[in-house]
Order: sequence, then structure tokens, then C-alpha cells
Amino acid sequence: MRSNLDNYHSHYELHSQNSGLDAELDHTHRRRGGKCCFGGCCFGCLLVLLLFALAVFATWYCFFSGGASLIFSPETTVITEPLKSDGKTVDFHQAMKDRIEPNVQADENGFRDVLLGYGQEVFVTDERWQHAEMCKELGIDPQTPPTFPPFRLPQENIQQWLAEVGKGLDAVQVAAAKPHYFIPMIRQNEKDLVAMSRPQAVHAFHERLSDALNTRAYVQFQSNDVAGAWKDILASLRLFRRVTINQAWEEALGGRDNESLFAPVVEVVASLPKWTPELLEQAITDLESLPDWQDRQTTLTMTQFMMLDLLSATNDPSDLHHRLQLPAEMRQMIAALQVIAFDWNLVAKELNGEIKSYGELLEQASGKSLVEQSELLGLGEEPLAIPFSGEQQWESFLEDRLMQDMSLNPLFASGRSKLTGEIASQLVKWAVGEMYRLQMVEESRCQALRLACALERFRREKGRYPESLAELGLKPMLTNVNFQYEKWGTGYHFQNRMFQLERE
Repeated sequence: MRSNLDNYHSHYELHSQNSGLDAELDHTHRRRGGKCCFGGCCFGCLLVLLLFALAVFATWYCFFSGGASLIFSPETTVITEPLKSDGKTVDFHQAMKDRIEPNVQADENGFRDVLLGYGQEVFVTDERWQHAEMCKELGIDPQTPPTFPPFRLPQENIQQWLAEVGKGLDAVQVAAAKPHYFIPMIRQNEKDLVAMSRPQAVHAFHERLSDALNTRAYVQFQSNDVAGAWKDILASLRLFRRVTINQAWEEALGGRDNESLFAPVVEVVASLPKWTPELLEQAITDLESLPDWQDRQTTLTMTQFMMLDLLSATNDPSDLHHRLQLPAEMRQMIAALQVIAFDWNLVAKELNGEIKSYGELLEQASGKSLVEQSELLGLGEEPLAIPFSGEQQWESFLEDRLMQDMSLNPLFASGRSKLTGEIASQLVKWAVGEMYRLQMVEESRCQALRLACALERFRREKGRYPESLAELGLKPMLTNVNFQYEKWGTGYHFQNRMFQLERE
């Protein structure tokens, strides 16, 4: 296809030949230093240049314009202090430490006892700076030798294994029963992201501890040492609420639940006829005084701060890749975000606005039963699907969102930025919702144990099971999960959306 300019030159040549004015035109052209292609004036050329400049600007504005960095303000970073040493960026790491770590003496922290007992092994990695930094946080000399031998899970000789790990697991029982048990946030330097502040290796070690406690409990059940088994199960329950729920959440990111972390309800209920009345009473008291779950508003704030910290680090994607050790697909995505510019301030504003509305919903849900809260938040009993994990889910979401608000045009940096902020908020809400669901599952198991112990106590006293749970006289639980109970002949059955238990 020939351009208008080509057509014009063809016409110009034809006209020159027919009129016989070649020489004159050539003379005129030399005298004027070149003739404008639009009627002998420069206006046409200026117009072409202007249109070209507008096209370049439009392309730049659509694809490459955006905020160069995240400017800290109440709308973007939510908080404006504390600042890092550069005096320009918010120190989210210190802000989160100030919000979530209790102000207690180091020796009142049960995790400190575990770190003293197992030393470097708690980190399951060779990154010794983590051990040194954690010891510094908890007032421990990093050179202090560990109290217990290296930890391992059972292989063949179970009795030999019990002899090796027994002293350590007994100490873990004591540590888990302390009023406080928390893992301090640490970092190697202030460039480290908040997402790295809680070493996953520490959570993995606690997962192994939970597995070991439950394994020893099974052995004790087999030898009719139900009191010893209950101590191990109770320690595992306490660890789950304080530490391993985070590890379970990480595993849920991969679409799986670690059942070994959950209370072994069936084994406990099967052994109840062998329990003494004193142990039954103690177990009910223990289950009514388990540590509270981490507040979901706190979880929401933590995850929000992690997102904002990542946004503030987008100016240095290579460093971001190195520190997070991201998979190749994620590195490619971040690299693309650097080329196709975003206004990170708009991203942050959209993220914070969505999270604020979700936080208000969480406040409305506080004080209600877990089931009522779940319904209010729109959560189901099945594991929540990881949003946008597949190409079709992405396409479906983008189509739906763009149909709802055509102002979010992905051709413009502002549209892409708002959409990115909304997607980030969906990920934050999914994270809180998934942890919430896992808490509901374990809370249901713990309360099922409490009911089973109370039903066994009632049966011994009355010679039958009650017609309703009200006859048990149990005090109401703050995190009630609303079981439906039926007496079945000489047994019973109760269930809620998350768990069911029956006994003939």
C-alpha cells in the first residue's frame, strides 16, 4: 500500500513533465532551500512532526509512564514511620516487630528454651546468621552448646528413638505451656524484605517437633500410657496454634494440608474408656485454656505490610530476585513489570483501599461464632482455591473486572496499576481467609476432643449419653464452632461443616 506522501510525489512528477516547468521548479527549489511538501509552507511538516510526537507520547504514556517509586504517605505506605537509615523508605520490618511481638522478658518466651535446647539445628539450614541474629534477639550466647542431641524422626528402632529424643520432647512440653511462645522477626540487614523475617526453616523444625510428639503419643497409647500420650498431644496442639499454623498456611499455598499437624481425635476418643476421672477433667480444662488464635486483623496487617514492602523494593528487581530466590516464572513476571511501567503509588492506594474495606468486614465478624464469621466472610469448608493460579482463571478475572469498570483500561498505566492493586488485595484476602479456614479446622478438632471427654464423663456419671449437649454443662467457648449433636442408640454423633465424630 502506498502512502499519501508517495501518491503526492507521483502527482508532482506527472505535473512537472506535462507543464514543462522542470527547470523552473529546480531553480525555485534551489533558491528556497527545499520546498515543503504541503503547498509551499512549513506548516504541514510541523503538523507531521507534531502528530509523530503525540504518537510517541501516547505510546510512552500507555505503556511506559508510571510512578518511578513508592512515595511514602498515609495513602500509599499506610504508615510513614519508622524510616530506614536512608530517611526515605518505611521500615516495615521494625513496624511489624513493634506491632506483633509481645513486650516480655526473654526467659518468659518458650521458644527461647527450644533454641537453647537444639541450637543451630532449629534453623535446618546453613545460614548461620539466622541463628546468631535470633540468639541476639533472645539474649543467648550463640556459642552456647545445645542441650539435646541432634533431632531426627523415627526410622526402625522406635524404642531407641524414644530414648534419644525423650528428654528434648519433655522440654518442649514445658516450653509450649509457657504463657508466651513466639519466634522473633529477624533480618541480616535493613534491605531484607519483611517476607524473609520469619525463617521458614524454623517453622519446618516445629512441624517436625509436632510430628515427633504425635508419634510418641501413638506409642504411649499402645502401651496404655494415656496420661503421657495426652501431654504430648497437648504440646502439639499448643505448638500448632502458636507456630505451625504458619507452616500449614505455607503448605496450603501448594494446595495441600499437613494432616500430621492436626489433633489425632480418633485415637484419643478410642482410648477414653481407659482414662482416669482426673485425667478427663484435666483434659477438658486444658482444651478450654488453649492459646488464642492469632487475630485475623493482625494477620491482615502483616500480609499488607509484606505487600507494601515488596512494592517499595520494585526499583531493584535484580536484588529482589536474589533475596527472595524466586522461581524463573516469577522473575520473568517482575522483569515484565519493570518494562511495562506501573504507577506503584496507584497500586498501593488500590491495595490499601481494598484491604481497608475487608478489615471493616473482619471487625463486623468479631464476636460471632466461627461458623457465623465464615459465612459473613464468604468462606467455605473446602480449601480456598488459590486465586489466579491458572491462565483461564486470570483471563476470567480480567474479563469480569474490566466489564465491571471499563475505566481500568490495561493500555494505560493508571488502569494497569489499579487492576494490579486490586489483584494484590485479593491475594492478601485469600491468605487471611486460608489461615482462617485452617484455624476453623483445628478449632473444630480441639472442641470435638473437649466434647468427647465431657460425653465420656457424663456417661460414667449417668450411665448414658445426654440427649443434648446442653446437659453437659460446659462453659461457652469464645470461638464456638456450633456442633450439631444426636444421640444414636448407645452412642452418639456430632458434626459441623469442618469435622464430624461418631461413637457407637
